[in-house]
Parts: sequence; structure tokens; C-alpha cells
Amino acid sequence: MTDFSKFKIECETLKRNQAKKIPKEIPILIFGAGGFGRNLAKVLIDLNFDVIGFVETNPSAKSFNDLPIWKIDNFNQDHSSVQLIVGIYNRDVPFDLLKSIAVSSGFGSVLMPWDVYNEIGGQLGWKYWLSSQELLLNAINNIERVFNLLSDDESKETLLNICRFRLGLKDDYASFKHEDEQYFNKLTLDRFSSFDECSYIDCGAYNGDTFIEASKKLPITKAYLFEPDHSNYLELISAAKLSDIDPICLPLAVSDNYQILTFSGGGEGGSISVDGTDSIAAVALDQLLPNSNIDFIKFDVEGAEISALTGARELINRSRPTIVLSLYHRPSDIWEIPSLISTYCINYKFYLRQHFYNSFDSVLYAIPN
Repeated sequence: MTDFSKFKIECETLKRNQAKKIPKEIPILIFGAGGFGRNLAKVLIDLNFDVIGFVETNPSAKSFNDLPIWKIDNFNQDHSSVQLIVGIYNRDVPFDLLKSIAVSSGFGSVLMPWDVYNEIGGQLGWKYWLSSQELLLNAINNIERVFNLLSDDESKETLLNICRFRLGLKDDYASFKHEDEQYFNKLTLDRFSSFDECSYIDCGAYNGDTFIEASKKLPITKAYLFEPDHSNYLELISAAKLSDIDPICLPLAVSDNYQILTFSGGGEGGSISVDGTDSIAAVALDQLLPNSNIDFIKFDVEGAEISALTGARELINRSRPTIVLSLYHRPSDIWEIPSLISTYCINYKFYLRQHFYNSFDSVLYAIPN
């Protein structure tokens, strides 16, 4: 029986079981009073759930919006009379560690973010890779196609374990991350060992940190760095001034065509959004660089990877670059992006690695043969 056959049986069993529900008659505590926890509390209160407060390991405040914040090991009510929902959602703290802290503090009923997203995901809105179980279970054939596309057992195991984790079948995978360095590792660097020069594109260059790392590992002679966020762009050009490579920094997003888009957020997490308050210009790489050949492209564009790839099809076909792509910004990225890029990248090998906790910073590596 193949690994995928086992995974398929797990999914079929999960389909037969009823998804977890949030009992309305039991008061709710939320573990974490940060942005996600506060958003979770608001949605639950709006839906008439009985949210009685927050718990944290080290509270920095006593309350939020009239809801008390307790230290998790000082919650002095009957633990069995409440349900705890984990309201922390980031790449820094593994979910299995958070669950262990909750259980060791005396909480028996602990719901994870993916448990509650099944029921209230529509109200919570886009939260990176979070999705209903149904979305993943209905994509089983798409996931199998990606499984067969991947070039090594490590990648195949990574794909299945990410899916298991997001389905609530493998909590301990929250703590896993590959030892390989993100983007610039044996998978990508071996090809360039004989190169005297390299042309490089960074889509979502942020503050220049990835470009600086790339310049240490690759023989870059020409670089195009795209960053649409104003504050990030100012940091990027400051970093570029310190480089011997003299990169071309562009205050633009990348997409499938030239267009003006709305943008929200900032820092590492700024993204294109219909609710955005800022306007940015986006270009297609094929339009901006119609005759250029590029050796290495990095895409980390906060959920716009599909449109960015679509706008780079001719460049990819012409140049056959090494490509690294983020796969965690949207739930369907993990099957849609590999399926799309495989139609552009003929005679390539594809690998999948996870570089941070909780299936964040999962990256697809497309390496030309």
C-alpha cells in the first residue's frame, strides 16, 4: 500500500466522522489575546457564544474590551466547566506546544484553530492556510496529482504531513521544520556551482533580507527586487545601497498584467486586498522584462503567487530559471501552485520543504534538469 493510499483511507475515515462543533452552552476561554485571539473573540460574541475571557502564559494586560485576561496557570475557576480555544496563530510557536501547555494547566477540552474554522471560517475570513476540512477532503485528487509530481520521498512525505496537520490528524507536525536553509540550500545551489554570473529576481523583496542572503550564496551580477509596500521599500533601498551588486529596486507588485490594486497591511504580511487602504501598481514580469533571461526567481507575494506566475510564463519558458515559491498563503496553494507551474516548467524536478512551524514557510522548489 502506497503512502498516498494510507492517506486516502485516513481522509475517508475523517469524512465519515462528524467535524468538531463549538458547544454554545459551554463558556469559552480563548488562549491568546493577540490579533487572532481578539478577532476570534469578536466573531464568537457576534454569533452569541459565551466568551468569558482570555488566558495567556504571560499577560501584558489585565483585560481587553471588558474581557478579563488571566495567567493560564492562575485561572481559578472549574476547568471542566469551560472550553478552551487556541487563539494564537503564527509561525513562531508550535500548536502542539500550545496544546500541551493548555492540557498541563488543567484544561481538558481544547479546540484548535482548524477545529473552529470549520464552523466560523466564513466570519473569520482569510487566515493564510486555515480552511475547512471539507475543502481539503474534496481536493484529494488534486493533492494526489501533486504527490505524483514531486521528485523525492521527502517532498511526498512533507506534502502528506502538511495535509494531515491541517486536517487535525497530526498535531505533532506543528513542531517540525526542515533543517535546510530556506530558498538557498542544496536543492537550489548545486546548479550554480559552475556559474560565473547569475541574474536574480525577488518578488516580495520585503526589506532586502532575502536578497542579502542570496548575494552571499549566488554569483549575482544582475538583480531586480520588487516590493510594493512603502515602508518596506524604503528599507529595501537602504539595504541595496550597501550591496556591491547594485540591484534595481522597483516599488511594484507582480501580477498577471499591469494594473492598480488595493493593498493592506504592512511589514512582512502586507497583501493585495479588496479592502485595502493603499493603492499600488502591479506589473507582469513578461511585460517588464520581455527579452531578459533570468536564472533564479523567488516568489513570496502573500497570496498573489498564482497571478504572479501567470504573468511570468513567457519568461519562465524562455529562461528555465530555478524557481522558489511560497505555498502557505492560501489553503489551495499547496495543490494549485504546483499544478500550474508544472505546465510551465517542462523537464523540471519539484521539491517541497517546510521551513517554519505550523506549516508556515512551506516552499516549492522547481529545479530545471
